[in-house]
Amino acid sequence: MLSEMSASEFSDWVTHFSKTPFMPQLVDIEFAALHTSLYMAMSGTKTELTDFMLLTDVEADEGEMSDEAIQLASEGISGGVRYEQPNSGS
Repeated sequence: MLSEMSASEFSDWVTHFSKTPFMPQLVDIEFAALHTSLYMAMSGTKTELTDFMLLTDVEADEGEMSDEAIQLASEGISGGVRYEQPNSGS
């Protein structure tokens, strides 16, 4: 992944994580994964990883995003390639 990242993007990540440490979220996910595995092994019922996450608020997935929402989100990606259907008219 690092080989696919530009230097400016890497610098942005370094700046972000120098102000916002990643460790609390990582520990939260690791313990949630452990608890999920133990719960599913002991009870035999299926549960979600997010049921055991304490620090990270994860909103429920609302399904698929609309085309407009996807285009709006992709506008912030620099250097991206837009793929369109052939003969789409744009």
